Amino acid sequence: MHFRLLLLCIIINHAVGFANSVCIPTTTIAPISQLSDTLNTPDTLKSSQKKESALDQPIFTNASDSTIYSLDGKTAYLYGNAVVTYDNLELKAQYIEFDMQKKQAFACGLPDSTGKIIGKPVFKEGSQSYQMDSIHYNFESKRAKINGVITEQSGGFMHSEVTKKMENNVVNMLHGKYTTCDLEHPHYYIAITKGKMIPDKKIISGPAYIVIADVPFPIFIPFGFFPYTKKRAAGIILPEFNEGANTGVSLRGLGFYFGMGDYMDQKFTTDLYTTGSWALYSATNYRVRYKYSGSLNLGTSTTVSSEKGLPDYAKTNAFRVNWNHSQDSKANPNTTFQANVSFSTSNYYKYNAKSLNDALTNTINSSVSYSKTWAGTPFSLNTSLSHSQNNINSVVNIGFPKVTFNMARIYPFKQKVSTGTAKWYEKIGLSLTTNLNNSVEVKESNLFKKSVVDSMRNGMKHDIPLSTSFNMLKFITVSPGVSYSEYWYIKTIEKHWDPYTQTVAVDTINGFKRGYQYGPSVSMSTKVYGTFQFKKTSKVQAIRHVITPSVSLSYKPDFADPKYGFYKKVQKGTNGAVENYSIFSNGILGGPQAGESGSISFALNNMLEMKVRSDKDTANPVRKIKILEGLSFNTSYNMLADSLNWSDISVSGRTNLLDKVNINFSGGFCPYAINAAGTKINQYEYNNSGKFARFTRGSVGLDFSLSSSAKNGQQGGSGGSKPGGISGLPGDSPGGIASDGSNFGESMSSQYGTDYVDFSVPWSLNFRYTLSYSKPAYETTITQTASLSGELSLTPKLRIGFSTNYDIKNKQLTSTSLNFFRDLHCWEMRMTIVPLGYYKSFSFQINVKSSMLQDLKYNKRESYLDKIE
Repeated sequence: MHFRLLLLCIIINHAVGFANSVCIPTTTIAPISQLSDTLNTPDTLKSSQKKESALDQPIFTNASDSTIYSLDGKTAYLYGNAVVTYDNLELKAQYIEFDMQKKQAFACGLPDSTGKIIGKPVFKEGSQSYQMDSIHYNFESKRAKINGVITEQSGGFMHSEVTKKMENNVVNMLHGKYTTCDLEHPHYYIAITKGKMIPDKKIISGPAYIVIADVPFPIFIPFGFFPYTKKRAAGIILPEFNEGANTGVSLRGLGFYFGMGDYMDQKFTTDLYTTGSWALYSATNYRVRYKYSGSLNLGTSTTVSSEKGLPDYAKTNAFRVNWNHSQDSKANPNTTFQANVSFSTSNYYKYNAKSLNDALTNTINSSVSYSKTWAGTPFSLNTSLSHSQNNINSVVNIGFPKVTFNMARIYPFKQKVSTGTAKWYEKIGLSLTTNLNNSVEVKESNLFKKSVVDSMRNGMKHDIPLSTSFNMLKFITVSPGVSYSEYWYIKTIEKHWDPYTQTVAVDTINGFKRGYQYGPSVSMSTKVYGTFQFKKTSKVQAIRHVITPSVSLSYKPDFADPKYGFYKKVQKGTNGAVENYSIFSNGILGGPQAGESGSISFALNNMLEMKVRSDKDTANPVRKIKILEGLSFNTSYNMLADSLNWSDISVSGRTNLLDKVNINFSGGFCPYAINAAGTKINQYEYNNSGKFARFTRGSVGLDFSLSSSAKNGQQGGSGGSKPGGISGLPGDSPGGIASDGSNFGESMSSQYGTDYVDFSVPWSLNFRYTLSYSKPAYETTITQTASLSGELSLTPKLRIGFSTNYDIKNKQLTSTSLNFFRDLHCWEMRMTIVPLGYYKSFSFQINVKSSMLQDLKYNKRESYLDKIE
């Protein structure tokens, strides 16, 4: 029986090309000893071999089909998902032949029933992984000869027909391909005749050329150097070539990138034009984990129009500064520092806009803030700098420093240890808010002149409210209180009549001056609920109406009384008429108000909702639907005024239809009539025209967003690396994306969204409409705006987007753009068209996704800048 089994195994092994072997149907685990190297083992290694095992760790073998040993026991043949493991080395293949005497393995794939090769070898050494057609490997010398290998390094893939791996993991290659495409047959690659790869360091190649879609391109390089590093690297940023009617031939985005340590990187780029125009940009990113992160972007440019010597020749300089800084919340829970600074000359974005949104920017705002809270106390401090700039009239408004000191509400009469129900006086609360404000408004051309300091307005205000609350008749909440405000200024004004100019002259008086105002108040509010029940068989089960009425009474003395000294009189005109004026008229925080006031304010808020039975949702069979989320009416009556006692009646409301359409509306009604000059008179409109009140203003806003349901697992950007994907600081590779989301050398193709395109929603549509009405007297002003935007995924790889605004008054489209994005696996294509208006332009870009070869791209555009004279 044993002889027949042995004879059968010999016949089977002979059929597959192996003679003199023994069949063992189970997996064998055994240490390998006294083996010799056949893959060019160095002489020094051979001379140092001992009779004992040269391998410190055992070799483990396994196969799902069978393992066959030769008769002498020196060679093992593994079939079906074969695995050989030694230390941190692992070799998998459909077939592995392991020579235990030579310590050498040979692995390859085998054809299946259709003739397709399956189970090609995969070799892993530590974190390195190699896929190949076949391999000869020596476990002692760690040398290998490989055919058809594919290795992956930091997002790049190296293909090689013939490869020799040395003991130090250096790889010599013949007929190689370098690509970022993860397919076995890549869409594009750099063909390398021969080369050497040093893992985690670099690839050095001989003559190479680019191949796209199996078509060699006439782009030849005599040698190549591809660095691999997990640290910051330096490199040249290749420019974009373009040509314009007015700008001439240009190189945009030429520059240099380098990392500065582990926490910062830097990028310099420039735009050069044959007309003499130029621009220089700097982008700095920094980040310290768990502490802070930010970016600093600078730009300066000179734009030359026409030819020197011609009457329309012009040379325009511009610059911009952008700084963003954010503190990590873990750095200090009691202290925060945030900065969002954007400053530029008013003409900068006219000549250097990177997007349609930049070109349409009329106002630039900045803010820098520092805040601190003292744990265990009610005190907090906030300091800030604000900046607002109008690019149309070049007016700059800067507020610095702005300081706010707060004391949260405290209860000075509250017992430290509460016993029983709190007394009414224990609910008396006191708080404090102190504001220090400095501000200046100046033309951009005068911003850095000494006169700016002299024209600065500043002041300080203290607000101290004292209040409490209690219930009356169980359902009415009563809230009495007293407010006190104090104003501090170092400059006031004084007016006098100038008989020579026949005008009122204003003088600035330097010196500290204090003003104050105070007033008591009391308010009462409650809630009234009304519910209408429907029959149990009705789908609508109930409608509930919530009414919140409130009444408040307040009193304020007349601080224009001469005893306070806050108001003075000045002659106005030659007829001897006089008028009151406040010495704090130019105060940045205002001042005490004139006129005695005793007002009663009325407010009525409404909310309407209904309960609807849902037949589909068994977990929540009843759901609430809001018919009116809010409907408010407000007015007041001044009991101490001698005329025009009623204020305008204000109405506002909002609702949501079908959880899709948001509607907001507001309006104002004046109860008094007007005379022929359009001035309000002390006569009710009802007595004049029979109407309850005049409709003086109103607005309606409607917006909705519609989209299809997301497809499971469908995402954009498949294949290759995510654009701009980096680890650590932004821009780990040359030409990294700037922190503001813009690549300084890019075209307008990526301006209408981020680099990542979401394909999970096949389509979306956004619409907004606003209508404003104003008629304070006899003239009517109506303003209407409408905007529409949307996106559509025609296929899982093709997405189209659009955005447009419609000028209803002029009946024409404005600010319209069309955007196309095509996912090409390891490539991507973007196209943006602005078909109408002053900013009419076109941009096309196709590029490799991976940041490793981000300079492999093609751009074509026609910019609106070519039309600027």
